[in-house]
Amino acid sequence: MARQNLISAEIDDVIVDAILQHLRDSNTAMPFLINLSKSDRMKYRKMGPKSVDFVSECFVGAQQFRNHLTADFPMGEYEKDVRLIRQLFPILVAAQALAEGLNDTILALGSDCMKESNEVYDLLKNAAKTEGNVKTLVDQLARRYKGQGRKPKNPPQA
Repeated sequence: MARQNLISAEIDDVIVDAILQHLRDSNTAMPFLINLSKSDRMKYRKMGPKSVDFVSECFVGAQQFRNHLTADFPMGEYEKDVRLIRQLFPILVAAQALAEGLNDTILALGSDCMKESNEVYDLLKNAAKTEGNVKTLVDQLARRYKGQGRKPKNPPQA
């Protein structure tokens, strides 16, 4: 029987530490990052792909026709905001690609681990029938599946 092996790789702990440090450094380099609550996310206006062009065009309009803006319009802050969002979008895309790759790899790796572990569990269950010192471990492993047995087809009526 062919065994599943979706992921076969190793990574040195030094590399893991370096990656984590880069992520911490990236976070430190952007001290303005915030975390919004779920209710805040719902109440604020969203900027999707179509809005990017809209904002860019409005910014060009604001620069070219400043005389039509009110005197209290915060042009300096608007300029900072537009520049920052242009800088952050490529970082976001790269971070999302990294997160997606990590999620998919961990999902596949988890599947490999569970299939391998289930095989080990089955082999140990068989060994526990003849070796008493394996039984304690098998009993511990059985907790993972406690309550997941087959359900009766016709449950008793109360």
